[in-house]
Amino acid sequence: MTPVATVKLIETGADIQIISCIDEKRNFSVIAGAGSGKTTSLVSALSYIRAKDGPSLRRDARQVACITFTNRARDVISERLGWDDLYLVATLHSFLWAEIKRFVPDIRKCLIEVIIPSHIEKQREKDKGGNSKAAIAAREKAAALEVDLELVADVTIFKYDDTSTFSNYPEGRLSHDDVIALAGALISGNETLQRIIGQKYPYIFVDEAQDTFNEILTAINDICANEGLPIVGYFGDPMQQIYDRRAGDFHGPEGSLVIPKEENFRCSPPVIRLLNAFRTDVEQIPAGKNAETDGSVELYLVAAEAPEGPRKTYTEEQLERTAQRFEELLDSWGWREQEGLKLLFLVRQMIARRLGFIGLHRLFTGKYASTRAQEDYESGEYMLLKPFTRSIWSLVSNFREGNKKEVIDILRAYSPAFDPEGENSARSIREMLQLAEALVRELSGIWDASNLGEILRFVRDRQLYPFPERLMEELEREPMEEEYNEEFHSQDKGRWLADEFFQMDTYELATYIDFLNDKTPFSTQHGVKGEEYLNVCTVFDDTEAGWNNYSFTKMLTPATAGEGTEGQMERSRKLAYVCFSRAVEHLKIVLFTPNPDASKAELIQAELFTEEQISIVA
Repeated sequence: MTPVATVKLIETGADIQIISCIDEKRNFSVIAGAGSGKTTSLVSALSYIRAKDGPSLRRDARQVACITFTNRARDVISERLGWDDLYLVATLHSFLWAEIKRFVPDIRKCLIEVIIPSHIEKQREKDKGGNSKAAIAAREKAAALEVDLELVADVTIFKYDDTSTFSNYPEGRLSHDDVIALAGALISGNETLQRIIGQKYPYIFVDEAQDTFNEILTAINDICANEGLPIVGYFGDPMQQIYDRRAGDFHGPEGSLVIPKEENFRCSPPVIRLLNAFRTDVEQIPAGKNAETDGSVELYLVAAEAPEGPRKTYTEEQLERTAQRFEELLDSWGWREQEGLKLLFLVRQMIARRLGFIGLHRLFTGKYASTRAQEDYESGEYMLLKPFTRSIWSLVSNFREGNKKEVIDILRAYSPAFDPEGENSARSIREMLQLAEALVRELSGIWDASNLGEILRFVRDRQLYPFPERLMEELEREPMEEEYNEEFHSQDKGRWLADEFFQMDTYELATYIDFLNDKTPFSTQHGVKGEEYLNVCTVFDDTEAGWNNYSFTKMLTPATAGEGTEGQMERSRKLAYVCFSRAVEHLKIVLFTPNPDASKAELIQAELFTEEQISIVA
């Protein structure tokens, strides 16, 4: 156990204030700008509690709760705390579900009286009458929810897991969103539950507080509002709130202390100067070795073509030219092989076009793809994709690179043919090694010459991967002969998707999997939150991105490009800040704008960039 005297890292004004709040049993909120060492301060505070109160907390079987936003953050914090069971480090959803799941009658009542009726009301608001597809779909969904409202009264067990995207009320399966809504309603409306949670956790720390939901912040504040109840410590940055329906400008219960953390240990001074120009609540200063770093910020203004496609979009020819112009910029910078490089784009389709899996992207975002199919495509978990993302491509690529051990490890992990208790269990190790060599060599041989359907059938027949029943059915049936009609086939459109997928070659799939596995420098701008890279280039092209929630040209140059909506401006400003603050040394920004000369003058006048930092690309 770490004694109080050896607790380290209490080295900034913010850290000293945090310790004072812990000693005084006072709630607090840490406003931690990008690169400020937020996680270090969080872990330091948790370590201080262990040194100060650990023995008494262990004696009373109480824990310190630390709520995180991602599984990765949970693991990082747990590891830095030595996996000590004094702490309950959990993601938001898992923490909340663990606290409310025993209250089955309350969950059922809340679903019947609040949650399901609110879903019904939303569908009714979408139903504008008439026979439009949207109106019919909303009407059908409302009717289905009315049936669920009756059936949920008989549910005796409710379940949640982190793969639940949609609720199935009759079966008692709850989605991410419903767990949040339930927890907010049950905790805020039940003083007994508040006291139970408060007794278990005398300290509740919330990491990435800006991304917590408003109703959960209210619930936690209710738990911690009164004297003698837990203290809550929020750690986050309102400027990095880039997800919908989140708290953003978080705050603790009345009387909480707001603690700004002004240091930036990550970014070079030129990057920090740009970050400070984007916010007024915290002014950061270089605070580590980065203070002596020779970094840079450069903005490249590219004349955007007037969109010639339907609904103000680029044509295919314009898309190719736009991608080519970026490739030429990379060459001119000499950044093809730059160390620690990250290239950031707003949407995945921009990356798919540049990496060469645009056909796959269009299939899984097109007319045959449900919302669930698109989500599973983005994570690599879709039924058709999972054999490739988990096993098949790894077998081929490792075999071609001569990584025999990795090939064997993959086969042992996934292949029924190599199951120690399977049909080949009596064969010798030598025989199994020879079998592995032969099968994977054959798989590698057909990879470049076969389509995806043929690859999957080969894998099925050789038992290289365990296929679920639904995938087996898709592989065994005849292709769909009738033309797809959305009105009649919407429930079965996955069959048309599968048919197209089976006919694709393997080239796009390989580059897609490399992207998923972070083996390329490309990333979506949302996907790098919390990360840092030596050199960053972020690309803003509103027309190619085609996402009206954002407009970087209007946010950066409103006089030139026109005023955007308040929501557009706020979302674009925060996402730009997240992108810029990933850069440790050098940051390059590419902005496609209708008028580069006017944009340059406006940016200089706004004191966002200096004249020396801006280049107009011919």
